Amino acid sequence: MHRSIHSLLLFVISGATTASIGANMPAPAAPTARLEISLVVTANGKELFESWERPTGKPFRVEPVKVAARGRFLSAVVLFKGCKPDAAGNCNIEVDFVAYDPKGAVYGDMKNAELWQSKPAPTRGKTQLGVNYMGIVIEPKDIAGKYRVVATARDKNANEEANAAATFEVR
Repeated sequence: MHRSIHSLLLFVISGATTASIGANMPAPAAPTARLEISLVVTANGKELFESWERPTGKPFRVEPVKVAARGRFLSAVVLFKGCKPDAAGNCNIEVDFVAYDPKGAVYGDMKNAELWQSKPAPTRGKTQLGVNYMGIVIEPKDIAGKYRVVATARDKNANEEANAAATFEVR
C-alpha cells in the first residue's frame, strides 16, 4: 500500500466562525476558556485556507468529504476555540493526526504539529482554523471502505486535551 501524507504550515491572521470567513482577529480570549476542536476532512482545503487568509466577507462553507475519490488530495483540518492564553495573551496548542484504514491499521500519522502556538488567543466563543493540517491521498491500490481520521489537540497552557474524529468512504 502506497501512502501519501502531506502537511503544510500556514499562518492565519484572521479569525472567523466555522460557517463564515471574514472577521478580523479580535482581542484575546478570557483565561478560563476550555479547548474544543472539530475535525473536517475536505476536498477543498486549499480554498478554505485561501478564504481564511484573505476574507471577502462572503460565507465559505466547508464541505466534508463523504465519498473520497482515489488520487484526489484531501485535507484534514482542525477548527478550535477556547484555548487558554499565557501571560502575553498567546495560545500554545499542538495536534496529533492519525488516519486509519477500513481494517483499523494506521494509514498515516503526524505527531506534535503546531495547531496554534505563540499566536493571540481567539475571542471567547469564536472559532479559529488551525495552521497545520494532514493531507491524504487514497491511492488506486488502497482498500475500499470507511477511513477514519482522529485529531488530538493539547493546550499546553491549560494542560488539557481535546479529541475529534471524521470518517469518509472509499469505493
